[in-house]
Amino acid sequence: MRKFIIAIGLLGLAGTAAAVHAESLGRPCTDKPEGAYLSLDALKAKVAEQGYEIRSGEIKNACGEFYVIDKAGKRAELFLDPTSGVVVSGDAKAETVTSRDKEKHENEAHDEEDSD
Repeated sequence: MRKFIIAIGLLGLAGTAAAVHAESLGRPCTDKPEGAYLSLDALKAKVAEQGYEIRSGEIKNACGEFYVIDKAGKRAELFLDPTSGVVVSGDAKAETVTSRDKEKHENEAHDEEDSD
């Protein structure tokens, strides 16, 4: 019984560590001041130029963080240097995005535009 409780505890810790890592890169992408950062729109343009479909993006913790769909239709998370737009790290997901997922995202984006 004691081994079982320890195993459950370890699995819980592993799950928490994975969730924290997926949330952010865990280190800054640049050491330059915020005044040197490109705008979010400029970073989005750089991501789109590379063939990614942007789902969402923001600048936080000295990184541009973008959730995208790659050319193969896979979900990915990209981390960019906010001063240059260079991808410093990326995490491709194993899931292929379906047309149903795309429709849902387009509807959400349309709803956000209507609320503005």
